[in-house]
Amino acid sequence: MQRDLVFSEALDLAPAAQKPVHKAPWHLFVIGCAAVLWSLLGVFDFLATATLYPPYMARFPAEAQAYWSALPDWLYGTWALGVFAGLAGAALLVRRRAVAVRVLMFSTAATMLTMGASFSLPAPDYDGNRVSAVCIIVVSLLVLNYAMHQAKQRVLR
Repeated sequence: MQRDLVFSEALDLAPAAQKPVHKAPWHLFVIGCAAVLWSLLGVFDFLATATLYPPYMARFPAEAQAYWSALPDWLYGTWALGVFAGLAGAALLVRRRAVAVRVLMFSTAATMLTMGASFSLPAPDYDGNRVSAVCIIVVSLLVLNYAMHQAKQRVLR
């Protein structure tokens, strides 16, 4: 015996053109733009550190500069994937694309892998090194959580 579909099941089976798209709340653009700016800071930090940009690197003690220049290439690779995926995910969030959730998940995973690997290496402890790393992970998780919530609310397409 067949049963009738409830509305939510029928809605899931409907073609994408027939699914209701909810209007974007005002905070989507505020949080999305803030996430883009935050990600741009991460991209700048990565590029300045990877290229050993002298004005930027001058703010670190000598032992920290030696640590950054001795990092393995695979760690720089995961760091690059994390920051550039974070920027792409934030931009996709502003554009209301559902794929932003997957991109931000990838970025968060790469960020956590990078931070975990860098903590496993002997590193100099200077002002706020560990604190800033924890803040980066927390912000990454918060943006990911926000994107997941917006996707669940069907704000993202």
